[in-house]
Amino acid sequence: MAEKNDKASKSIPPYMKALSGSLGGIVEASCLQPIDVIKTRLQLDRSGTYKGIIHCGTTITKSEGVRALWKGLTPFATHLTLKYALRMGSNAVLQSAFKDSQTGNLSHQGRLLSGFGAGVLEALVIVTPFEVVKIRLQQQRGLSPELLKYKGPIHCARMIIREEGVFGLWAGAAPTVMRNGTNQAAMFTAKNAFDGILWNKHEGDRKVLQPWQSMISGFLAGTAGPVCTGPFDVVKTRLMAQSRSGGELKYKGMFHAIQTIYAEEGLRALWKGLLPRLMRIPPGQAIMWAVADQVATMSDEEREEKELDLTSPEVVTKYKSAAEIVNKALQLVISECKPKAKIVDVCEKGDAFIREQTGNMYKNAKKKIERGVAFPTCISVNNTVCHFSPLASDETVLEDGDTVKIDMGCHIDGFIAVVAHTHVLQQGPVTGRAADVIAAANTAAEVALRLVRPGKKNKDVTEAIQKVAAAYDCKIVEGVLSHQMKQFVIDGNKVVLSVSGPDTRVDEAEFEENEVYSIDIVTSTGEGKPKLLDEKQTTIYKRAVDKNYHLKMRASRFIFSEISQKFPIMPFSARALEEKRARLGLVECVNHDLLQPYPVLHEKPGDLVAHIKFTVLLMPNGSDRVTSHPLQELQPTKTVDDPEIKAWLALPTKTKKKGGGKKKKGKKGEKADTADAEAMDTAPNGAASEE
Repeated sequence: MAEKNDKASKSIPPYMKALSGSLGGIVEASCLQPIDVIKTRLQLDRSGTYKGIIHCGTTITKSEGVRALWKGLTPFATHLTLKYALRMGSNAVLQSAFKDSQTGNLSHQGRLLSGFGAGVLEALVIVTPFEVVKIRLQQQRGLSPELLKYKGPIHCARMIIREEGVFGLWAGAAPTVMRNGTNQAAMFTAKNAFDGILWNKHEGDRKVLQPWQSMISGFLAGTAGPVCTGPFDVVKTRLMAQSRSGGELKYKGMFHAIQTIYAEEGLRALWKGLLPRLMRIPPGQAIMWAVADQVATMSDEEREEKELDLTSPEVVTKYKSAAEIVNKALQLVISECKPKAKIVDVCEKGDAFIREQTGNMYKNAKKKIERGVAFPTCISVNNTVCHFSPLASDETVLEDGDTVKIDMGCHIDGFIAVVAHTHVLQQGPVTGRAADVIAAANTAAEVALRLVRPGKKNKDVTEAIQKVAAAYDCKIVEGVLSHQMKQFVIDGNKVVLSVSGPDTRVDEAEFEENEVYSIDIVTSTGEGKPKLLDEKQTTIYKRAVDKNYHLKMRASRFIFSEISQKFPIMPFSARALEEKRARLGLVECVNHDLLQPYPVLHEKPGDLVAHIKFTVLLMPNGSDRVTSHPLQELQPTKTVDDPEIKAWLALPTKTKKKGGGKKKKGKKGEKADTADAEAMDTAPNGAASEE
């Protein structure tokens, strides 16, 4: 019941962000070193020698040669490479630490603190000593090497240590910490904001920006820092430039330097070199982010090619852990489905149980494990087909005799287990057409379980389930899709159609070992052609990560930003949003395809609908159905006599191992085979069968 979307939400690891930053730093340093030299000379010019940026550049070129514009390139390039590696890597680590342990979301405050922390760290570890050396080299004037005090970066560092001690390399550390911390807090926050505003790109959505898009976002993000931190940068340069070997220092510290510069040169002097900083930093950030985003994207694509599948025991464990939780959640919801129970309350209990149970898992894992609701709890009654998960203000209640369809999903680290079940609110066995429609869905599910196996094709399943439904004088509901699932992908590109037709076609696909599928069977006593009666009933949506649009309404932008933070990839219920604002904002998001709605569909009044959905792992030893719940006792009016359907039901779900040797008594494998046989015998008559 969803469009195909094979994208996943996955954070890029810190080491790849560090590598992307270092490569961006090399390119930036090579391009922008002349501007940095000019900026430094202007900031150190107390006598007014240079009349401006162009005059400074031409003067340096005439008096010292063109190569002088690249003075200090080695420490500058090394410094940028290491600085950006540390900045990008530490910011990624800090962002992971500040993310909400339950939802995996990063708040605006957490993003600011992560950027500030990364800036402080780079200032203390890398920036200060490298800039001290760079500034000492850049302030030297003259062409003759023998007249220069410092012969090169290493010689400069050794001279500073010899004359001023090791701490001489950390002159001006305080303003550098303030400058870099503030700069990075602003830069990372602004870059994320501009990516979202301009390109609808959000952290972890795997959307690939073009280099020019990264450059625009990076350029804009790099403009705020220089304006805010101008005084810190001027003070830092003055403190780093003064040598302790010459006697008394003019500037005693950061605050003393600010006071002295203000008193002697005026307020504007604290922003000396601002223009060249604006000429260097925003273009530098544009270059760095263009390179960094592309390198990170290449890494993401490589990791995407190496998808985790069922060959990994850890992956199997996560699927089965998610399945165990969702099975228990389903049992809880069934127990809460009683006459006069409010549907919204029951839905909330199902979602809350999943959040609580998943929140208790992997608490102490070294790597952050995302987990929680993969599909909101839905309770659709009688002729309502699917996706009914009302808002908090809805007063709809269950009634005695209702045919209730429960649909829900859970994930651990993006490995998803979904389940749907049909339950009638009554005592004793289910009879009549209600029993027929549930038996049809159950038997079709049993047949699908045996046909979704390596070597079989999706069209084989489509044809078979329609034949089963017809045997019970029921219809398979149109528009229902069974999907392959992958990590963080609930609706993969391999699809099984419920009903084939000229207007509903999918690519032919063959099932393969180590794949995972959500098998979704919906049957009806009516025509099987459901309709959308009221768009206002739609409350479940999923972000369309491949769509981009600049929203016009403020409410829409606010809601979409909240959705991007809280629900970047999995379907969600509008109950999680502020109701009044959500109603206004969601409409524009849906109209421009930023959100994929899951509409509430209905058959005609009086028709009955049944829903069975399960998750199956195509293991090397056979199909492993990991989500299910026993059905009530059914007494359908129809029986299955078709030999082909019986043959399908006779197929085993497990693959028998080849080889000789006597079987030992009491083996678990024999019990499993027996259970399969019993399921096959009882399924055609509508009784419960669980693998």
